[in-house]
Amino acid sequence: MKKKKKLFIITSILLVFILSLSACSNRKKRRERSVSRQEINIKPVPPKVVPTEPVVIPNYDPKVPITPVRIARNLPASPKILFQKPNDRRSRQAFIDHYNITGEMKDLIVACDYDNSTVRNTAVLLGGFSPGEFNLGQVCEIFDYGYNNWKYVNDPVTGDYFSRASETLKNGLNGDCDDFAILLCSMLLSIGGDARINFAYDASSGHAFTEVNIGKTNQSEVQRYLSARYNNAQMWHRKDSQGNIWLNLDWQAQYPGGKYWDYNRGTSFNIIRNMCEHL
Repeated sequence: MKKKKKLFIITSILLVFILSLSACSNRKKRRERSVSRQEINIKPVPPKVVPTEPVVIPNYDPKVPITPVRIARNLPASPKILFQKPNDRRSRQAFIDHYNITGEMKDLIVACDYDNSTVRNTAVLLGGFSPGEFNLGQVCEIFDYGYNNWKYVNDPVTGDYFSRASETLKNGLNGDCDDFAILLCSMLLSIGGDARINFAYDASSGHAFTEVNIGKTNQSEVQRYLSARYNNAQMWHRKDSQGNIWLNLDWQAQYPGGKYWDYNRGTSFNIIRNMCEHL
């Protein structure tokens, strides 16, 4: 009898223990389900958006590819251009202020943005086809690039529009004579050359053209190079009071040193030398 009683007590204790464990397990599962439901109901927090660094687009976008001019014949060495560099180089604005230039002529000078990176990069790439210090081959590469790709388009009927050199490069080399003159002058100035723009007139019209200073470079070497490159081209030029030789770069001349347009008056603008002279 005592053994049965002990067995009953032990069985009861075990049953109570098992029921307690089951109850604890159920409470734990209910808590986990509750937490799970709470977590599901929480809206996800969006990740922090870190702003990216701004994309810097280089100021260089010429619409006409930079390619060397294919020349089938052998050329003599391109003569280095020897000219005396000005001691007192002026900015465009200083030049305008000094001569009190206004109106259309002021617009012409402002458009020569030779310090623009697009102008500089284009001229450097072209000059690289005739590497070295400033030389006649670089002048020819720049002239040929402009002349061979140029498309003539008129200005508005309301008056002259002087396109900046950088603007002309970005519009695909379209414009009139003054736009071409501005482009050539700006690119030559941007690689260390000395160039000037001339605005000339005849009895009924006006015309703009650029000249490059070849200084005291041996003229026979210049003539030999131009003759070889442009098939016996004649060298048209002018000499200033200081003995510098200025080579014609008019787009109507078709090649550097070609024939001048027939004018009877005009003005020559040499920005970096701070010289404004009558033709």
